[in-house]
Amino acid sequence: MKNVYYPLAGMNYIIDSIPQILKNKHPEDKKEIILYLSAQVNSYPHIGTLVNFISAFALAKQIKSTYNVPTKIRVELLESVTGKEEIINGVKYYKNLMNVVDKDGTTICEKYLPYFKEILNRLSTMDGIEYEIMFFYDYQKQTLVRKSLLEVLDNADILGEVLNPKDGSIRLRFECPKCGLVDKHNHNLKVIHKSKDKIILENECPIHGKHRLTVTENNEERFDMNVPLRYLVKAMYLIKSDKQNNTLSVIVDGGDWSGMWPLRVYMEPLLKLGYREPVNVIYTPTILDWSGSKLSKRMYVGNAAYREYMKEGLINYSEFYNQYGEIGFKRIYDEINLWVTDPKLFIRDYTIEYIDMILKGENIN
Repeated sequence: MKNVYYPLAGMNYIIDSIPQILKNKHPEDKKEIILYLSAQVNSYPHIGTLVNFISAFALAKQIKSTYNVPTKIRVELLESVTGKEEIINGVKYYKNLMNVVDKDGTTICEKYLPYFKEILNRLSTMDGIEYEIMFFYDYQKQTLVRKSLLEVLDNADILGEVLNPKDGSIRLRFECPKCGLVDKHNHNLKVIHKSKDKIILENECPIHGKHRLTVTENNEERFDMNVPLRYLVKAMYLIKSDKQNNTLSVIVDGGDWSGMWPLRVYMEPLLKLGYREPVNVIYTPTILDWSGSKLSKRMYVGNAAYREYMKEGLINYSEFYNQYGEIGFKRIYDEINLWVTDPKLFIRDYTIEYIDMILKGENIN
């Protein structure tokens, strides 16, 4: 039997329950509380995804009970992200998950989406919390999203080095309308027109030549954003949306996005733009390997990653039940619901070995 310790750290000193993180926002006066999840649908969910999703539903359940306000989960699924990359004439291009098709005519998004839906449907039924899926290309059509984007682009001179210290660029990307290729680093991007309420950009496809994107508050041409820009625009959108609708929006993100990231991508840009309210974020435990590195999708760390654990179910949800069975899901569900009841259990990280022990029902003191 192994011993586990829970030293107090950070927020543990000032809260007795996780819902108290939101107390200063006066949730009891809001029309609705919305917890936001996001995921790239570019591979099988892994145990980190499962921990994040179970945590969000457990949090929603506890927040709803604490403040007696209707609470739901909105899941932003990112079909706009990289599905396949290629170098053409020295420039890196990619196609998104909807534009990469296998031999059977199935897109990457269509291949993996059912696994995400299975998890969400199961948790919604177990916890009595409603959820809705919003794909990125639908989300980015909203007027408040586009207002926020235009606000960022209008202040690119003061935000560029904050969001992208590498080269100061703000990467709004858009695909070739004929083949779907996207210039990943905006190597050939030109600004044709820029004002507070409209921007026209031009890029060049190596196959089909020049093409343009126009962004206004109300048009529906679709685009993608790199990660820092997407995070900042989302924060601004949620702040505006809450003010307009008397709601309380809370991003539920993995703990690997905490620390320096929110200070640089949320707080500093919002202050520079004159915002007086921060976005609300609750970070869930990060699942770490033996060295302290975040468990990641193999597409980012190589197909050989984590093979030494011989626990395919931890990295590939399609194998989860073959390895751990229905009882495994119930064990991890019960464990995470326990974490959410006590900040010292929730505001920390856990290793793959610990999660494996929980899934197998081993005794932990």
